[in-house]
Amino acid sequence: MLYINDLALISPTLFFILFADDTNVFYSHGSWQELACIINKELSKIADWFCANKLTLNLDKTNFILFRSHRKAPPGDNLDLLINNTPIEQVESAKFLGVHIDQHQTWATHINYISAKIAKNVGILTRIAYLLPKTTRLNLYYALIYPYLTYCNMIWSATYKTRLRKLITLQKRAIRLIAGIRKLEHTRPYFLELKLLTLDQIRDFQIGEFFYRLDQGLLPPIFRGFIHHVSDIHTYSTRNSSDYRPVSAHCNTRRFTVKSYGTQVWNSIPSVIRLSRNLSAFKKSFRALLISGTL
Repeated sequence: MLYINDLALISPTLFFILFADDTNVFYSHGSWQELACIINKELSKIADWFCANKLTLNLDKTNFILFRSHRKAPPGDNLDLLINNTPIEQVESAKFLGVHIDQHQTWATHINYISAKIAKNVGILTRIAYLLPKTTRLNLYYALIYPYLTYCNMIWSATYKTRLRKLITLQKRAIRLIAGIRKLEHTRPYFLELKLLTLDQIRDFQIGEFFYRLDQGLLPPIFRGFIHHVSDIHTYSTRNSSDYRPVSAHCNTRRFTVKSYGTQVWNSIPSVIRLSRNLSAFKKSFRALLISGTL
C-alpha cells in the first residue's frame, strides 16, 4: 500500500480510492466528449507513473463504467478510454468492495447476485430443517443468510420495493423454516418472537448507526460537514433544532440517498435513544424499537 500512496498525487483532477490490491478512479463531466478527452489525458499521466515505478497494469482486469441515468441516452459513438494506446473495456457493472455497482445505480446486479446466494442457502436449510432444533436453525440463518442481507445494506437496499421483492420473499421463507410454520403463514409474529429485523429494518438500523456515529464525531474526517443540523441553518431554539436538515429531492434516485431518506430515519428516532451514552447502548435501544414495530 505504501508503494502506491503517491499515485493520487499524479492527477489532482481525478478522485482516487486506493486499496492494497485495488485502485478506483472517478471523474464526472456534463459532456461525453470532454469527459473522454480529460480522462485520457489523466490516464496518460497514470501510465507514466506506472512506468517510472516499474509497475505493470493488468489491462485484462481494468475496465470502466459510464454512470448515467437510464433516461439519458448514451453517446452515439463508443467512449474510447486508453492506457498506453490500449482500449479499456467498458462494462455495465463492476464489483467494488464486495458490492456490485451498475451503471444506472439501480443495484439490480447486486440484488440478483445475493438473491442467488441466499436462495441456495435457503435450499440447504429446507433440506435439513426438520432434523434440527429451532436454536440451531436460527444459528444457520445468521451464518448462511443474514450476512448477505446486512453487508452494505444501507447502500444497495435504497431502491424501489419491487426490486427487493425477491430478497424479502427469501427472507420470509427462511423465517418460516426457522419457526417451523406453514408456507403461507404470516411471518410478522415470528420476526418478533425470534427478535429478527426485516430487510427494511436492517437498512434503517444501519442508517441509524451511521447517523449516531456522525452525530458523535465517530466517523472519518471526510464526513465532517456531510449534512447539517437544523440549528446550523438558524439559531432559533425550536423543538427540532437538533434534527438533521433533510436534503430536498426532486427524483426518486435522490430520495433514496442517505442525505434524504437517512435524515428522515434519524429524525424519527426518539431523542432519548439518539442521546444514548455510547454506540452499544444506542444500537441495543434502536434495535429493540425497530423489532417492536413502533417506529
